[in-house]
Amino acid sequence: METISDFHGKNMFLSNFFTYSFTFEGREYLNAEAAFQAAKCIDEKDKDKYMNMPPNVAKRAGRKEKLRPDWEDVCDDVMYRVVKAKFSDPFLCGLLKKTGDAVLVEGNLWHDNKWGDCTCPKCKDRPGENRLGRILMRVRSELPDDVRIL
Repeated sequence: METISDFHGKNMFLSNFFTYSFTFEGREYLNAEAAFQAAKCIDEKDKDKYMNMPPNVAKRAGRKEKLRPDWEDVCDDVMYRVVKAKFSDPFLCGLLKKTGDAVLVEGNLWHDNKWGDCTCPKCKDRPGENRLGRILMRVRSELPDDVRIL
């Protein structure tokens, strides 16, 4: 079975850093990273500042955000809903469907073993949880059979 573990180049669309506008909970975001980081906000109006943020800026801003009290309990569900909203776009939906039954692994070198699987020398013997990859595969499995693959 094929494994896709590099969310760059032709597979960049799988990354939360991929720039492609979509609507999540009534707001239009430039990328999934911004939508996910905005969901951490306690105050609804604070989410607006994330709408036009590039993904790297959103990730940094999210690290400084005062987290909503239930964040650890809901973060997986939030990521699922963000990814589902992103891939509701017909073009992106077709690209995700085109990955077939490949195992999707958010491989990285920045020690993210929660959402991905870091393969740096320090982490290589500790398998990551690959939560983003698992969510992508879940969303892919929920796509209708008649999705048009471009």
